[in-house]
Amino acid sequence: MQLGYDEGMDRIFLQREATRLKVVHRQRVQRQGDADPAPAFSAAELPASVVSAAAAGWQRLLETEYESVVIAGWMTSALARLGAPLDVIGAFGRVVEDEIRHVDICAQMVERFGGRPSVPRAAVPPVPLQLEPGTEGEFEVLSGLVSFFCVFEHLSGLVFRQALGAAQVGLARWALSEIFRDEAFHGAFGYEAAKLYVPSWDEARRARLGQRVVADVRRFEQRLGGPLPAEAEARPPDPEAEALERLGLLSTPALLGTFYAGVQQQLLPRMAELGVPLDLRVERRA
Repeated sequence: MQLGYDEGMDRIFLQREATRLKVVHRQRVQRQGDADPAPAFSAAELPASVVSAAAAGWQRLLETEYESVVIAGWMTSALARLGAPLDVIGAFGRVVEDEIRHVDICAQMVERFGGRPSVPRAAVPPVPLQLEPGTEGEFEVLSGLVSFFCVFEHLSGLVFRQALGAAQVGLARWALSEIFRDEAFHGAFGYEAAKLYVPSWDEARRARLGQRVVADVRRFEQRLGGPLPAEAEARPPDPEAEALERLGLLSTPALLGTFYAGVQQQLLPRMAELGVPLDLRVERRA
């Protein structure tokens, strides 16, 4: 058996069930039988442009969730090498399993809209060799934990909740509910782990962490399509955007609205609890 690559060898076509291990994988995806089956769906009555945009939107989500598999696996290994408590390592191991489920669900959605699920080829992120307390390697691992889990995963959970509320098509609601039920806890795992380390850091190290978090928040804002002028955020969505929201894919203004609220109402106070006040203000831009 060979993995499928495109002609440029820069993407990998995903295979979900290629060996006898598919039994184990399917049990995990179906949450040992507790998950509801995907409802029937036909894209035949949707405009071709909406179907194509939906396939592309769920493909982007797939790539995000696949990258989360890589980062959560990296973080689990690094925390083990740091000597983190087993409950922490186990929680992050659970995140890896969750993210694999999410990739499978997103792949099913891409296929339902006529796409072929794939991910870009990329290098494995290196794990620092020196992880003793106070080393640069320790800072790299733990600042990465805060940035990815306390920022990205936490805010992503809010976005998935908003998308679930907007979705009206049964298939989209099924997929988003399966993803959100996990994502809602991932940010909390990050904060709980960070409490073991960050509050004891000296002021200079916590300030450095704050600078990294601010930069990552700005990158996340750009990734969502922001910042937008105020009139663009206030403009009602066009018919295609409304159709995509019914299929679980939020418009850029809706994504940014959830993001800004999450930063102001949740991220800033939670980071302050870790002793990392952030010099950050995000809002609608004029």
